[in-house]
Order: sequence, then structure tokens, then C-alpha cells
Amino acid sequence: GAACEVRYGFGYAQYAQTCGDLDQRVVQFVPADDPVKISRLRLANLAGDSRRLDLFAYAQLVLGDGTRESARGVRTWLDGESGALFAANPARELSHRVAFAKLVAPAAAEPLRVACNRQEFVGQFRDLAEPHAMTSLDQLSNRSETVGGDACFALQATITLEPHGAAEYWVLLGEAETEDEARRIIQRYSHAEQLDAALDDVRQFWRQKLSAVRIETPSPAMDFMVNGWLPYQNISCRLWGRSAYFQSGGAYGFRDQLQDAASLVYHWPELTRQQILRHAASQFVEGDVLHWWHPPNNRGIRTRFSDDLLWLPLLASEYCDATGDRSLWDETASYVAGPQLAPGEQERFLAAVSSGQSGTVYEHCCRAIDRSLVVGVHGLPLMGCGDWNDGMNRIGEGGRGESVWMGFFLHQTLERFIPACQSRGDAARVARYREHQRRLREALNGVGWDGQWYRRAFFDDGEAVGSAAAEECQIDALAQAWAVLSGAGEPEKAALAVAAVDERLVDARAGLIRLLDPPFDRVRQDPGYIKGYVPGVRENGGQYTHGVLWFVRALAQLGRGSRAVELLDMINPVHHGRTPQEVAVYQAEPYVVAADVYSQPPHAGRGGWTWYTGSAGWMWRVAVESILGFSVRDGRTLLLNPAISSEWPACGLQYRLPDGATVYHIRIENPDNRQTGVSSATLDGRAVVVNNGVAELPLVADGQTHQATVRL
Repeated sequence: GAACEVRYGFGYAQYAQTCGDLDQRVVQFVPADDPVKISRLRLANLAGDSRRLDLFAYAQLVLGDGTRESARGVRTWLDGESGALFAANPARELSHRVAFAKLVAPAAAEPLRVACNRQEFVGQFRDLAEPHAMTSLDQLSNRSETVGGDACFALQATITLEPHGAAEYWVLLGEAETEDEARRIIQRYSHAEQLDAALDDVRQFWRQKLSAVRIETPSPAMDFMVNGWLPYQNISCRLWGRSAYFQSGGAYGFRDQLQDAASLVYHWPELTRQQILRHAASQFVEGDVLHWWHPPNNRGIRTRFSDDLLWLPLLASEYCDATGDRSLWDETASYVAGPQLAPGEQERFLAAVSSGQSGTVYEHCCRAIDRSLVVGVHGLPLMGCGDWNDGMNRIGEGGRGESVWMGFFLHQTLERFIPACQSRGDAARVARYREHQRRLREALNGVGWDGQWYRRAFFDDGEAVGSAAAEECQIDALAQAWAVLSGAGEPEKAALAVAAVDERLVDARAGLIRLLDPPFDRVRQDPGYIKGYVPGVRENGGQYTHGVLWFVRALAQLGRGSRAVELLDMINPVHHGRTPQEVAVYQAEPYVVAADVYSQPPHAGRGGWTWYTGSAGWMWRVAVESILGFSVRDGRTLLLNPAISSEWPACGLQYRLPDGATVYHIRIENPDNRQTGVSSATLDGRAVVVNNGVAELPLVADGQTHQATVRL
């Protein structure tokens, strides 16, 4: 019953508990360069009498797809050279890989014992809350060789702690390409000094990566998230782990990880570039893409989602514009091949194979766009089996439904990609894309307009979604936000639409912003699996954070900095965990973003899916790009176009160039309580260009520290 203190840092976790006269400290981390999890335990006997303890380490083995058939192939054994338990499964895809576990003990410790069968450790009809091995007097059997069955790694050490004595043990759990590599890793981390060095390396790695951009504002919660936890969540969970408590997947999502990587272009541009190339290589010859897939064999689903493929040209364009690295357009990536979807078929699980064809990234992007130019009877893009909101997967299942949001999204994608076409002399494509933009604007501001806001979509039979005349889903934040972000909405209509979101979807009492309202519940037309969610949960009228962050971004783009700051602070998870009462309502980690927050009683304000969400990258972008107004053009010019709170007297940021040495410190002064519009700017004491309220600071990678002041 003793209290346990848990501290999370970048790349490690620490646990501390004093139970009776036994002090226990654990630190867990993964070294920067080796595939092994290290759990380091320090025990201290605070009593005047000696103590005798049993220490156990346990891990259930999967090494496959989790089926009984796969489990039958798992083989375990004790490796005589390293003294570690090894396991492999020749029946799985990565059959050559070897899992390993070792409990490292002091030289004078008693002999360790092991077992590799779950029933021996857990016991029949028992679970890990009270496993047999920890409640009986029996020691583990030392039977390590098993084939099939219910495999595990179980290790036991018997410890004698002298009066006021201490001891240190650690567990290595990992997987290597070969047995020899596993032995090298085990040897490397069998010495306490190496553990110290490895943890220092981890901390230094994250300090370096996360400090490329740092902000300083009157909002400590915003600074806390932006200066570490948002990019950490993005890199560690979204791009590397691709797994969390609520979705243990491991797949790449075409739209998902592209957006995640785009938000890291200032921290780690090489990673952004690599991700773009990875996704280009998951495009079919026909131009559509894998919605998600598992490496290394590209097993995933081919679908009719309408937006997936367009994230490639949009985010490739953003990368090139920010870095100036237009060599990306000429990089070559292969196309994949697989069975095409039959008429009426919405998705198919398959293993994509090499098509034997390849193209430049520019050509990949052109195929994606050209495939997306088909429109329906209203002149809007077809919905397919869903757009960004996967849950609306039956609005267009008949092949005729249309997406208003997709019209705005496609317009923005074309706007960002057309300059690449122009630079390559692709005049015919430029003309065709410009004409398509014109027609989209006409449709969006015509049939797409509902009177006070933009509609969301049209069913196959033409019935509108997101209309005041509807009983459910009368308004959806997505279309209103992108009317602004795309520049395709007529200014007066876009401003009205955003005001409608502010009035109808912002719930200040619960501290959240709903994605749509009212939620789907009993509507005659079936919009898709979104209706299967309880009203107020996830996309179905909850705060779907990814989407509502675009609304905050739209407010900033309209120059409404005070409101944008107010709402971004309101949905910041830090502000949902300040008191025991807030914690009891939110019930989620306050240092990472939740994908969704429930909006309806009795669970209004409860955090949902945490860690694995693209909201982390977008919250960072909204804070840094939209509110602080930071961006880089062609890797040579730093642009500042803030949209801040009129109550902020000053704020600022620090940007370290990709050379790792040149640093720009920028102070934004607001003596006249303005929200936006730069009036003057200096760099190292000299005036710089201010163009239409945007400061333009020349960037020079000279290894020096530069000081800039911007005044609103």
C-alpha cells in the first residue's frame, strides 16, 4: 500500500517506492543505438536486520502475430556463452531475429534461476496480479528449452541484503538480428559504467533533438508542451513506436506519419525527407496508396479514402518550400502493385509487391493529384469510403457522395504544388490545376455554402451533411477551418463560418472544442462507423483534437490571436491536470496530447486516446507556426508573422539551424497590445525587411548566435 512515485523524462522513466524498510528505485530506458530495454533496480535495506528477497523479471513472448499457430513455433533456450535466455520463431516473418533476456547480478550473488513456460510462472487459472511463482515457496525450475506452448522469459534472483546494505540488479530485454549480435549487446550492457554512459547518451540525444526550436511566452503550459513533450510524443510514439495503450498497431499510416514528419522539418529535416520517400514508395502504379501498411512486407489495405494520396504532394511541397531542398522532386521511388478494388469494394487487405516501375517524387505527386480531380454532380471531390474523417465511410460508398472538406483540401494542395510545376516548365499541368481550383471555389462557395457555414459533405443521393436543416451533424468544424486555411472560402463567408464554430462547438465550461454537433445517433442516413461511437465520443461530437486544432489555426490566420491563444491554452492537457478535481475528470496524462476528449455527460471532459495521435505534431505547428508566426522560406529566410494575444507584452523563440551551431534568438515586443502585424524588425542591430506585416530575417549558417527584435 506504500505510495509509488513515477517520473517520466525524455527517453526514460523512474520509479521510486519505500515499502516498510525497503527502498526501491527503478530506471528504465532504451539506449540510443541498441535494441534493448534496460530496467535498472537499486535496493536499499533501511533496517538494522538483514533481509532475504526474491527478485523476478517476466516477459510474455509473442514473436509473431499473436495467433496460436504462430505461438507453436516459438523456441526458447539458455545461451551458454552469454548466460541469457534466447527465443526465436522460425514461423514468423522476421524468423532470423533472436529475442533475449538476462538478469544481471553482482558477482557474489547467488545463482540465478529461469523458466520459459508461462504456466510455471503465472500458474493455472491465475494472472499477473498474483502469479504462482511469487506466492509459492518453489523456485523456478531452470527448464529453459521449450518449443511451442505458452512461452515466456522468467528470471529469478535470490538476494540477501545486509543491515543498511544495498544491491543493484538490472534486466536486459531485447531483440537482435543474430545470436552474435545479441551476445554483443548483452556484453556491452553487463557493466554498470556502461549503463550510466548509455543513459547520459539518451538524455543528450533528446536534449539536442528537442531544442532546435524553443519558445518563451506568458503561457508556461504552452512553453512546456512545445519545448519538449509535443515533439517527443511525435517522434517516440508516432514515428518510432507507432503503438500505444489504445492502439497497439505498428503500421505506417499514409496520411498519418506524413503529417507527423512534416511538423519536424525544423527539428530534423532529414527525417521529414526520409518519410516522404518512404510514403512515395507505398503508392500504387494507378496513383492511389496504401491507407496503412506494416513493414517489411507492405501488408496493408488498399482503399477508396479520398484524402490519403494528396498528403504526399502537399507535404512534399511544404518540405521543399521550408528547406529549399528541391532535389527531393528528382529523387526516385518505386511504385507498388496489387489487385485493384472491384466495383463497390471499399477496401482490401493485401501484400503490395514491387511493380517494376518507378518515378520521381514529382511524378508520384502528379499521379496522386491527377487521380483526385474527378468530381461529382455538385462539382466537388468524391468522398470515396471516407476523407480525413475515416468514420464517415458510408457517405459515399455508392461512388457518388461528395466531400466539401476535400474541395478545400484539394484546393490547398494544388496551391502549394503549382509552383513546383511552374519551376519545371509543366505549363499544361499548371493551367489545368488553376482551372480546377477556379471550379472548386465556385462549387464550394455555391452549393457548399449552407447560409451561415459550409456544409460538410453530400450523401450518394445528394442529401447534405453539415446543414442547419439536418437533425444531426448540423455543423462540422473541419470545413469551416479549411475554408480559411485553403484561401478558397470567400472572406465574408469564411469569417462567418469560423464564428459559427466558435459559437456552437466551443464548450468553455468543459474546456473543449467539439468536432461536430449534434452527434450522430438516430439519423436515417448511415454516415458510417462514426455513428457506432457513443454521442460525444471521438469523432462523433467529441473533441477530436487533431481536427479542432485546425480551427485554432484558422483563427490565427484570420488575425484573431487573442482567441487563438485562449483556445489553445484551454485544450492544452496541462490545464486538465492542475488539481485533483481536474485529474478526476480528465483521467489522462497531462503531459501528452489526447486524440479525443469526451463532450457529453456523464463523461464530459474525460480524455480518451492518448500518446498515439497526430494531434501532437499539429498542436506544435499551431503554437509555433500560427501563433508565434514562425516559418522558414527556402532555408534562407526566417519569416515572422505572429498572431498573439493582445494581453501578451512580449514573447519570443530560439531557432537553431540544421548546421547545429547557428542560433537565432528572437524577441517579439507588443507595446501597443496588438494581435498581429509586424511594424518593424531588427537583426543584430540592423533593420530588416517587413513586407505586409511579416518580418523577413536572412539566415546565415555561420556558427554564430544572432539577436533579432520584432515589434508589433
